[in-house]
Amino acid sequence: MNDIDLSPEFYVEFSRGGGSDSGSIYRVTWHKDGARFSAPVARFFITDPRIPAEGVFPHKRLDCFVIDKGRVPKPERLAGILFEALKKHGAIDEPAWLQWYVAEERGGKPHGNVLDFE
Repeated sequence: MNDIDLSPEFYVEFSRGGGSDSGSIYRVTWHKDGARFSAPVARFFITDPRIPAEGVFPHKRLDCFVIDKGRVPKPERLAGILFEALKKHGAIDEPAWLQWYVAEERGGKPHGNVLDFE
């Protein structure tokens, strides 16, 4: 796992391998007492198209899913900063398709023995 600073307010936890690179983006908030708080605000995935479509050159794809629109009011800006940082660290290069989304958690439930509150 690699950490990459995107800006003073955002950093990435990044994992590579197995043909699927992915990570989480966190927003850093500093409290008055100097304590640092990090909140997850987005997830991203770097993929290769499995079957190249006709009329499309081989390229990488970077999909950025913003999960906290309150802390990321401009998803396109965060996606662009992410692309440039990943490019600088050799994780992606051009040609690439950059796509951003605003995702909303709609629910979830455990399957099997997941939670341990004791």
